[in-house]
Parts: sequence; structure tokens; C-alpha cells
Amino acid sequence: MKLFDVYPINDITITKAKGSYVWDESGEQYLDMYGGHAVISIGHTHPHYVQRITDQIKQVGFYSNSIKIPLQQELAEKLGRVSGKPDYQLFLVNSGA
Repeated sequence: MKLFDVYPINDITITKAKGSYVWDESGEQYLDMYGGHAVISIGHTHPHYVQRITDQIKQVGFYSNSIKIPLQQELAEKLGRVSGKPDYQLFLVNSGA
């Protein structure tokens, strides 16, 4: 089976990512300025995010929004405070199908 041909594929294989940089298989470093689909705009492999994701995945990797998930409510409240929009609603989804 082949991968579905959606985008032109650049002849580069990223093997490492940290902060705002990525490295290819030959060790070449690049400033990651990619702004396309499914990008991570918080930087790569920040210890805080790695630890939080690790902690969460050890508990529950994913479950439906049809149950109470306290971490989601905490996130909504924090985003409301920092954005100055506490009366807005947050709908959490992933990208893709």
C-alpha cells in the first residue's frame, strides 16, 4: 500500500526537533518556520510539555468529550483568563479525520 498523494513531499527526513529547530538525518539544522497543517506552534520537545503529555498518557490517552474531563475545564478557565474572554466557549477537537 502507498501513502495517499496529498502534498508534494520534500526530500528531507526530520529525525530530531527541539525548540524552534529541526534536524535532518545528516545532522543539518533548520529553523522550523513551517506553518502548514497539523503544526505544533509551541516549539518542539519542551520539557514541560513532554512531562505533561507523559503524565496524561499514563492516566488516559483519549476519551470522548461526552464525559467530565477536569483537565479540559482547567484549560478553558486558563485560556479565558489569559485571553480576556472568560465568557467565550471553547470547543476542543483534533485536526484531521
